[in-house]
Amino acid sequence: MPPAPSLAVGSEGRIAPPINAVPRRLHRTRKRNAYTPMGAVYVGRPTLWGNPFSDRNRIGHARSVILYRSWLEGDMTPRVLLAAGFSDAEIDALRRWRERVLSRLPALAGRNLQCWCTPTSAWCHADVLLSLANARPPIPLAAPPPAR
Repeated sequence: MPPAPSLAVGSEGRIAPPINAVPRRLHRTRKRNAYTPMGAVYVGRPTLWGNPFSDRNRIGHARSVILYRSWLEGDMTPRVLLAAGFSDAEIDALRRWRERVLSRLPALAGRNLQCWCTPTSAWCHADVLLSLANARPPIPLAAPPPAR
């Protein structure tokens, strides 16, 4: 029988999940007495991990996740961002932000990530972070809904 994974006790006395558990997306809630579980990382706004493309120019949630993945994977050139309506200053800020995210991405490996998306949503930037941080193959995304 393999040995049980060691568990760390946090400062609040809660037991942290083992770091080698399969990480997953957790739903953040506004319910009374809700908390971020020990070992989980909140990845929404205004953290470093938040999606900068959230509903910009009314693009929709699904498209914002597609943009987030493309941005982190380096598929969005300054020319593409200019065509999408970003200013030179915004493009420079996005470049620096991406560098910070990628340099700190290993800190998310093995951790559960918490965000506001519903657990059944197929569109969540936390899934993109989970995939990249844990070197999983990309989650295939369905086609985005048509623009209105």
